[in-house]
Amino acid sequence: MKTLVVPDVHVPFHSRKAVRKLLEVLHKEGPEQVVFLGDVCDFHALTVHRQQPDWQDNLVKECKAVEKFLDKVRAAAPNSDITIIEGNHEDRWNRMVQGRIPAMRLLGVDWDKFVGCDKNFIHVARRPVIIPCGQGQRVQLLHGHEVKGTSKLPSGHALKIAEKSGMNTHIGHTHRFGLTSTFVGGKQLFAIEGGFLADWRSSAFSYAGSGIARPHWVQMLSLYDAEDHTSPFPKFITA
Repeated sequence: MKTLVVPDVHVPFHSRKAVRKLLEVLHKEGPEQVVFLGDVCDFHALTVHRQQPDWQDNLVKECKAVEKFLDKVRAAAPNSDITIIEGNHEDRWNRMVQGRIPAMRLLGVDWDKFVGCDKNFIHVARRPVIIPCGQGQRVQLLHGHEVKGTSKLPSGHALKIAEKSGMNTHIGHTHRFGLTSTFVGGKQLFAIEGGFLADWRSSAFSYAGSGIARPHWVQMLSLYDAEDHTSPFPKFITA
């Protein structure tokens, strides 16, 4: 079984070039499973960070952009099982509902209902997704914000999660790309930070340093093949 792992897209602040590469890979590889590592939706209108004036009141426009993106993904992967793991940007919606209008959560005002997940038969995961990888091993996929902490080195935060959980770990969240391994209880584990598919030059990232290339931010896709007997690692595809 092939699983394509897609890191942070941040629609509508995605890289159009990276998304074209994503659709190309979906057509070419035909993975049985596609897992988004969270932050598919930016939900800039709900951020507590400094907002861009032209986006602060455009939540509906953001939702429509995500729906259009997911329509394209489903068209490119008509037979794939598609899952979105909730990231901290999707959780912006959850925190807003819980903090401002908690009773309305009972009416089903979940973010996925407004971006076309239902019509595209896309699942939403609120916990790590575990998939088979090469050499008969398994790897847990999660966004990365679920465990507090940071690291100055690419793959450092993923390594902390792998050590804490005792499992191979692949995350998004940091926008960095890196792979490392460690031993936990005599067992060798790997940890991956899988990059991102957003456009770092977008106005939405201005709080992180507008016009300045972010160190170690890499546009990347990862393709796991459970039938690979030579390596547990995915094939890394530059986007």
